[in-house]
Amino acid sequence: MKYFFSAGEYSGDMHAATLIREVRKKDSQAKIWGMGGPLMAEAGADLLVDPTSDSTIGFWEIGKKFFSFKKYLSQLTRFLKENRPDVMVWVDFGGFNLLLAEQASALSIPVVCIFPPSAWAYGKGRAIRLANCVSHVVSVLPFEADFYREYAVKVTYVGHPLVDRVRPLIDRELWRKSQGVTDEEKVILLMPGSRSQEVRQILPVMLEAVAQVALEDKKLRFFLPVAPTIGRERLRSYLSAYPGLVKTISSEDVYNLMAAADLGIVASGTATLEAALLGLPIIVTYRITKFSAFVFQILRNKEQRNKPVMVALPNLIQGRRVVPELIQDELTAENLASQFRSFLGQKELVEEVREELLGINELLGPPGIMERVAKIVMAEAAQKR
Repeated sequence: MKYFFSAGEYSGDMHAATLIREVRKKDSQAKIWGMGGPLMAEAGADLLVDPTSDSTIGFWEIGKKFFSFKKYLSQLTRFLKENRPDVMVWVDFGGFNLLLAEQASALSIPVVCIFPPSAWAYGKGRAIRLANCVSHVVSVLPFEADFYREYAVKVTYVGHPLVDRVRPLIDRELWRKSQGVTDEEKVILLMPGSRSQEVRQILPVMLEAVAQVALEDKKLRFFLPVAPTIGRERLRSYLSAYPGLVKTISSEDVYNLMAAADLGIVASGTATLEAALLGLPIIVTYRITKFSAFVFQILRNKEQRNKPVMVALPNLIQGRRVVPELIQDELTAENLASQFRSFLGQKELVEEVREELLGINELLGPPGIMERVAKIVMAEAAQKR
């Protein structure tokens, strides 16, 4: 059968690549095209467009790339018309993929959506549009499945793919020893995001905050895994202002680091759930431009508008604030340093948070998630035939 996958940023590229491998196990003759990144290409997809190194967040930031995405949409729509895949698989990247899914649906191509847009936050309009063009929503979060079922679209809750992926490869103590960490020292994880824009907004604040606390506590060791979409050179200009403070490591070592760490300071996104699955207490940071934040408030559901904003996946899954969030104007070096000190000084709080986070594992489904998704994708493709 013929498959078209569409992902637009690093995490989507990662999940799509895993799903492509599962599809290939079951369909050895599969022909797979798509929009995505190097991980999808490595998994065997023929890429038509790669926007992953240029992905962004925020309404103003996306607006500045309008003409690039318009070109992608035109190019991919033409490809769908000429090649008529048996199914389109939409993996996250909701703003663009909703437009592409509408084009696919108009061509009678079934659309399977995994990681659908956060319509529970933005309102019914986007959910209605999705229901009109998507054949099957594959939900990775329990509350997400309940929300989309209200819109007469076929929904299957499968659990979150990170359940199968997030595992350290070596023992905690062995990793710490390999990095020269003593028993008395604490390992602190820093993750400022996988987009250049996130790093620019968040990393300087992170570094200023941890530098303050490091002056007070000499037994802290800071590690920063380098996202493939960022690279060490781009980080150097920020880290050079604090020589010797932070050690960079390969992104391939990130789960070993998370399992060995005592605390993390992490930008909102996939990494917050990865940390939660390993029971790592974290402080979540998030910042977009003021214009984008203003638009977000306007677009929020009426029901959500008067509630405190929550962005961290562990908090959204639990329906309450389990880990602290510092977002927008709250994200200052002083506030972050204060929150950091609070965690360092309260062992009981750290253990409480750790136990809460480990409980999330039970909510995200049994292993074998992408195998279940592959069966759904193939079933939808077979119906077209």
